[in-house]
Amino acid sequence: MRIEVLDGDSAWPLAEPLDREVYPPEVMATLPWRDVVWAHADRRVLVRESGRVLCHAGLFFRDGLVDGRKVRICGVGGVMTAADARRRGHASAAMKRAAQVMREEGVDFGLLFCEEHNVGFYGTLGWLAFPGKVRCTQPGGPMVFDIIPAMILPLEAAPRGGVIDLCGLPW
Repeated sequence: MRIEVLDGDSAWPLAEPLDREVYPPEVMATLPWRDVVWAHADRRVLVRESGRVLCHAGLFFRDGLVDGRKVRICGVGGVMTAADARRRGHASAAMKRAAQVMREEGVDFGLLFCEEHNVGFYGTLGWLAFPGKVRCTQPGGPMVFDIIPAMILPLEAAPRGGVIDLCGLPW
């Protein structure tokens, strides 16, 4: 297993085939977040075996607000693993590397959005359910992002409630 952290834009061509594999049109049509406009990753964690990208996690560094107070957030989004590589530790390895990058960058906390069936997985890696509200921007204007659950990774100053404003698109 080889884990790399690469520039978000230049690494997209490496991650895109996995995205098409995991989220083909027939799957995308069923997802509650299919119409969301997402931010582009600043960095990408790629997990490879024999040169093939088997897992991806996008990292999104953002200055945001918690109850009006400025914070530095690292979002994690686009976490995906090839179907034939699941339950072999790839996503755990990617998320642990993402947490390491967050610590190196000195962010206040990590934030991700995940489908209900993945809450337990992220919980085993130290992520906590966020009971407050998350605000973000979409082409139609500001909105509360409550389509899927939010989770935080406590680092320097993680909120336990209140309102997180992403000051931009979600990830």
